[in-house]
Amino acid sequence: MTDTSDRDGGLDRLQAALTARSMIKDWAVGAQLIALIRAVHDAGWFGRMHHETTVEELASGTGAPIEQVSDVLEVLASAGVVDSAGASFRLSGTFDALVTGVSGVDLPTVLDGDDLARAAVAEATAAAAHGHGLDGAGALALARDWGVQAGAGARQLYGLVYEAVPEYRDRLAEGGPLLDVGSGVGGALLTTLALFPELRAVGAEIVPEVAAETRRRAKAVGVDSRVEVRAVDARLLEDESAFAVCYWAQGFFPDGTRADVLEAVLRALRPDGLLLMQETFPPTTAQDGATTRVALDRLVHRRQNIAFGLAAEDLLAEAEAAGFGDLRVIDSPVGRLVVARKPAA
Repeated sequence: MTDTSDRDGGLDRLQAALTARSMIKDWAVGAQLIALIRAVHDAGWFGRMHHETTVEELASGTGAPIEQVSDVLEVLASAGVVDSAGASFRLSGTFDALVTGVSGVDLPTVLDGDDLARAAVAEATAAAAHGHGLDGAGALALARDWGVQAGAGARQLYGLVYEAVPEYRDRLAEGGPLLDVGSGVGGALLTTLALFPELRAVGAEIVPEVAAETRRRAKAVGVDSRVEVRAVDARLLEDESAFAVCYWAQGFFPDGTRADVLEAVLRALRPDGLLLMQETFPPTTAQDGATTRVALDRLVHRRQNIAFGLAAEDLLAEAEAAGFGDLRVIDSPVGRLVVARKPAA
């Protein structure tokens, strides 16, 4: 029988194990911060920190011991969640915006997205090759995490984006119509409708729960009379020569669907119609390096059936293979865009 000292392997092995333990403790800091932020949010503390407060005031208002409140605020301050000035604390500018919820980007939605990512990682050793198939609730949480609402900030951002593609913008201003493929919760679709009062549009979203949320948001924004949101697989669209422009949220379409979607889009566009795509999850470069963050993003996104690592040049090649021409790559405030044109009849 091998004794304990043989199995341990001596001092070198002990030092190696201690190093690995230290690495795991370092990695755990992020998870512990998320857990603390979730606990503080659930307890309602963040709502008390939009304006300056003190440890004593927060302790009095929450019933928590002063020492405990002090320890929590010290962690949050060190992480940049709150700012401190003498004995006073308040949410930092970035987290005040997140806790308030700006154009649909809010803390509960971000935390739900983190839960989805953790679940994808936890299932990474499952026998299925790719993707665990989110149910309707999971797909809705993912769509909310990636989406925005048509608030002032979103309208300003999309206004800047459309300045980079003037021909596409002009067609929107003329009323379109627009085909939005992969609408999610309607961030791009509804914001675009809010920007262009003459525009009419159709959104195609495969998940019924997500499509229902988009319809609800359309009504809240007041654009529901100008948009039809279809719960449909985009590959099955039967429209022919009906749309002046199309936006395809290509990053959320896995490999096995992409060629058929582009075929349906080409059919649905009028001759000379324009297709717009965004380089959503570009490949890493040698300069970026193979970081843990990049590797985890790849793992999570592929488990969620997201097309990870496609460059604008890849999108050009896909569009060209589908029959599009006049292919261009354009820089914009949201990264590189690809514009393609359906040949004139």
